[in-house]
Amino acid sequence: MRRVLIDRARQDQALKRGGGWARVAIDPASIADRTTDPVDILALDLALTKLEQRDPRMAQVVKLRFFAGLSVEETAEALNVAARTINRDWIAARTWLYHELDGTGGEDREAR
Repeated sequence: MRRVLIDRARQDQALKRGGGWARVAIDPASIADRTTDPVDILALDLALTKLEQRDPRMAQVVKLRFFAGLSVEETAEALNVAARTINRDWIAARTWLYHELDGTGGEDREAR
């Protein structure tokens, strides 16, 4: 799912497809369905790649929770660790990614 979202974000940014231009949807339902900006997805991919180098398990937790939509219990079972460990990793990874995406330098902070 991560690859699909990244490829879609790159396609949306391509000059051939209008570059930075955004389509204006007239249907209110289609506006509600649009939850993330393609630029944010690309930034998340870069930050997640950095997190993989720093802490592979935390990155795996993010992939399973965010991209695959697994619950804490399902993620714990998939990674063969306790649910409490997944909760700690999920909180630490979200904090690290928030600081990384915010531009405050997540790699300088210790994940807790």
